[in-house]
Amino acid sequence: MEGFIVLNLKPTKRELVRSITLAGMLLAILFVQEQFLVLIPQFQFTVVLIIVYASIFPYKILIPLIAAYVLLDNIYMGTLNYLYFIPMMFAWVMLGVVARRIRHKDFYVQVILAIAFGFVYGWVYLPARMIEQGVGIFWLYLKMDLPFELMMAASNLITMLMVYQPLRLSLEKLVSSEIKNVR
Repeated sequence: MEGFIVLNLKPTKRELVRSITLAGMLLAILFVQEQFLVLIPQFQFTVVLIIVYASIFPYKILIPLIAAYVLLDNIYMGTLNYLYFIPMMFAWVMLGVVARRIRHKDFYVQVILAIAFGFVYGWVYLPARMIEQGVGIFWLYLKMDLPFELMMAASNLITMLMVYQPLRLSLEKLVSSEIKNVR
């Protein structure tokens, strides 16, 4: 696994190819799992995957990966509109940054982040809705979105408890030789 992730400024061609391949695979997993689970309301592994990625990869890999995911998702879903794209980008990047900052904290702190994100993700769209439909939509939006926020928070709790540790251990094992250089 030597040279699997490019962390130096002058990577060899082999290191660069392996790094791009890994980033592509991580992006594919992030995107495809969401599309497979689209029929289950508010259930996905996106939050746990981003938290796992943030616990392992530096910002220079994490942020472009999240940005590519958000762009791909918006293009695929036909929602590439600044009123939705900007809040979505903000929310997912914020999750990655906060998760990266708390990566060494106890597991329960990461679980709390995942649960809280279920609510925050809904709230970041509120300004866009208010621009579209007027300021009077504020309380109605919060009331109508609450069930979806609760479902996302519950989904995040379940996925964190079920798959966070195995995913993190598997991915760390895959990139173990480079992790020493990141931390």
